[in-house]
Amino acid sequence: MCNTMFKKYSWCNTDAGLLVLRLGVGAIFIYSGYMKATDMTMTLSGFATMGFNAFWAYLVTVVELLGGMAVLLGVYTRLAAVPLTITMIVATYVLRSNMAMIFSPLMLFFASLALVLAGSGKYSVAQKMCNCESCDNCT
Repeated sequence: MCNTMFKKYSWCNTDAGLLVLRLGVGAIFIYSGYMKATDMTMTLSGFATMGFNAFWAYLVTVVELLGGMAVLLGVYTRLAAVPLTITMIVATYVLRSNMAMIFSPLMLFFASLALVLAGSGKYSVAQKMCNCESCDNCT
């Protein structure tokens, strides 16, 4: 019954689902990267308390900002989602002892991994630039 109900609507499809996933994941990473970039002193001290040096703080900030923008727009989504996925693997590992804090990076890991596997879908800037129906080079 549910499938027939959703099949009535042309906007209920995999590409619309990927668009919603991309917009949410991209916005979260952009916000997270922006918060790190605007208070780099706090970011550096936070990373230092976890045992990471300044290089990793700057790298994660850039990955979250640029990767989030690429995912949000759907430009090289698979390529951009790989470092985001790796970042969330490390965040999950670092927070593994705190069950209250582990769920956000774990959820973002699975969402980023889904984008690595599925790509951006047809509702993306890359598809508009490429003007193709399904191009692995664009997603």
